[in-house]
Amino acid sequence: MGVRLSKDKLTSYFFTIISCFFFALAINLFIKPNHIVGGGVTGVALVINRYIPWGIGLIAYLLNIPIMIMSFRIKGVSYTIKCLIVTTLLNFLIDALAFLPAMTNNPLIGAGYGGVFFGISIGLNYRYNVSSGGTELLGQLIITKFKHITIGKILIIIDGCIVLIGSLILNNPENVLLALMMIFVGGKVSDLVVNGFDYVRMCYIITAHEDEVASELMRQSNRGITKLNGVGMYSKKDYGVLMTAVSKQQFTRVKESVLRVDRNAFVIIVNTSEVIGKGFK
Repeated sequence: MGVRLSKDKLTSYFFTIISCFFFALAINLFIKPNHIVGGGVTGVALVINRYIPWGIGLIAYLLNIPIMIMSFRIKGVSYTIKCLIVTTLLNFLIDALAFLPAMTNNPLIGAGYGGVFFGISIGLNYRYNVSSGGTELLGQLIITKFKHITIGKILIIIDGCIVLIGSLILNNPENVLLALMMIFVGGKVSDLVVNGFDYVRMCYIITAHEDEVASELMRQSNRGITKLNGVGMYSKKDYGVLMTAVSKQQFTRVKESVLRVDRNAFVIIVNTSEVIGKGFK
């Protein structure tokens, strides 16, 4: 068990370094050359860098100091030290790779590729449970005091203000659209990094012929099926509710099997990012 834990930690450290590397590349290859101000502490650092000729990484590191002090008081020593190590590595790489030439001078392409690189970095952070500080950590700290607000809303407010203020300071209204595009692309890519391409669909099938439908499904998809008992609140009739998880390759065949047995079946499909168990992970 000790060897396994050590291996897991080494894997986490390795991908943390990769995450910081992709973030630094996004800044130096696409974001800074095209003067795009996204959210986060690095967005503020990019604006300050236009007027103070310090490295973006150094500025971002200094901006993170008050957040780290708050983290120390709220989250404790061990969590803050872990964040501080990642933040130090990230901002060091941003300045160390500042010599790299721009990959494009087209802001639209820069926002797209910047979003891809940011998405890889953010996805790896989520997947291996690390934080690089900045507004993400600030949002986690704020939510401990204002529990009625979700972390998503907090980050939207903080990053939205940074994007708007940065656009006004730089007199670049197009930056708002570019930042939104970058955030959207980054979100999609981070979801792929965390969940992969092989998403699963959860099927809920409400039918008066549950035994026949279940038999046909098990014959066609070779997946486990769970029967739930349901009552139609309008008709007051008892119905069987069949629940099963299938891969995207099996979904069409499952749908056809259900309708072949019961044309009046009510089928609910839910996209599920992850299923753990026999036949899956």
